[in-house]
Amino acid sequence: MEGSKHIYFKGLNGLRFFAAFAVIITHIELIKGQMNCPNLHASNKVIFELGGLGVVFFFVLSGFLITYLLLKEKELTDTINVKKFYIRRILRIWPLYFLVVILGFFVLPHFHFMEIRFFSKFNAHLSILNLVLFLVMLPNLAFAIFRPLPHIGQSWSIGVEEQFYLLWPWVVKNSKNILRTLCIIVLILFIVKVVVLFLYLADPTNPTLLVIKNFVAMLKIESMAIGGAGAWMVFEKKYFYKLLSNYFLFGAILSVLFLIYFTPAMLQDASFLVYSFLFLIIILNVSLHENSAIKIENKLFVFLGTISYGLYMYHLMIVAAFIGALKYYGFVVDNSIGSQLIVYTGVTGSTILIAWLSYRYFENWFLKLKHRFTIVKSGSI
Repeated sequence: MEGSKHIYFKGLNGLRFFAAFAVIITHIELIKGQMNCPNLHASNKVIFELGGLGVVFFFVLSGFLITYLLLKEKELTDTINVKKFYIRRILRIWPLYFLVVILGFFVLPHFHFMEIRFFSKFNAHLSILNLVLFLVMLPNLAFAIFRPLPHIGQSWSIGVEEQFYLLWPWVVKNSKNILRTLCIIVLILFIVKVVVLFLYLADPTNPTLLVIKNFVAMLKIESMAIGGAGAWMVFEKKYFYKLLSNYFLFGAILSVLFLIYFTPAMLQDASFLVYSFLFLIIILNVSLHENSAIKIENKLFVFLGTISYGLYMYHLMIVAAFIGALKYYGFVVDNSIGSQLIVYTGVTGSTILIAWLSYRYFENWFLKLKHRFTIVKSGSI
């Protein structure tokens, strides 16, 4: 798993790709519907929930990896260089994020064949406040106030991660009992969300409460804290080995499917905490269980996981462009096997190609700079 200053968890690149692909599946069907094509978004619960679950999985995985790296840095240096941490995250996240924001606000609105009329009619791309919120890394607040911006709506989760990164090195650096601190954070955030929900239900016509409710609902730092708790268990070599079992692994997977189908709609927003624990079990078993039944450490999945940030950031615009182009040239986009094969193969292949080109010729330039500020190297993030 690790050398003195190099950390690598096997299988996590593959898991990262599957999380990104889950989001792509949901958004293919969602955008088909928004572009007036027959779709499976509303009629299939698994497809409807996959996207949200993929994002929660990303949050848990980020919390796990970032916390472990910070704990390792603290062990090696007796402190955490917060400035270097921020620079590393900026060089990894900001270049592609701001490129996508520029495309979403100033370029893509002019490509009418990929227009999503439901969102475009709100002219969100013309709102100065919306743009400002994106520029100051608050896309999740923009999402809470405005309709999602066409083609870059997925960027709300980048805002959540950035807010997590702003807080987390200080938590790990200054906490004497990291597990207790993580539990307190989860509890406080849970209480805040419950209070906000009750306030909103008492006055559902209040627009300010609606924005606050939407914002705190997206602020899933609890999922990252749960991932962080898993990292602490692995780092301290406590408790995690009790979760390493194929029975736990498949039990977690089956539990996820059970929750998708049987969780009442009114509890769906709160169920992400349970999902987060289940995802942590999956992460631990795939990366640390030597006899895990799921082995996805190979060159293909390492490659796909490496470019997964690009897959996530580019996929919405590629889905809209691909389906829009098919419709423009008279191809019938529906739920038939032939149509689905063309759409899914075309979108997936195009997204992988664009993400690879972006990684190699754009992101990689910033990643080389990032290595200058790296204290503990990782092949998993």
